[in-house]
Amino acid sequence: MLNKFIIFKRHKTNKMNKIITLSLILMTMISAHAQTTEGDALLDVLGSKVNTAAAKQFLSAYSIKRTADGIFSATTTGIDIRTSHDTIVSMTLYHDNPIYGKYTNKLPKGIKFDMTSAEIIKMLGKPATTYSNSGYCEYHFGRKVLTCWFEKEVLRRVTVSLK
Repeated sequence: MLNKFIIFKRHKTNKMNKIITLSLILMTMISAHAQTTEGDALLDVLGSKVNTAAAKQFLSAYSIKRTADGIFSATTTGIDIRTSHDTIVSMTLYHDNPIYGKYTNKLPKGIKFDMTSAEIIKMLGKPATTYSNSGYCEYHFGRKVLTCWFEKEVLRRVTVSLK
């Protein structure tokens, strides 16, 4: 009788271990997706229809919700998105904003929040447009535009958009 109990107990423990392992794998996969849609991959989101599986996954991973007609925003992950005819046309990433939160993942083209405009120019070259008195510069990459906004000489907001 004791042997049957031990076998039953081992079987139950093995099942529990498998469930825990599968749960950990699933959580890792979900968090990995949020991390992979960062950096230059954010540029690939532009031009996507909001009802596609990839766009839905992206919006979900960053807790982005439709807040108005054509506007999708997050309150904690620092992202604000504009659409036109349900196509993502621009995305603003905030260093730290009381309305949208704080974007903490990688920015496009290797730039980082807290970089100065001189550091970004050294990295990306001369901007297509710059207004140093207002802390604004923009770079064009094909059909996509990367706009940098500076406060007190450091990068605080990045917008990527379609031309």
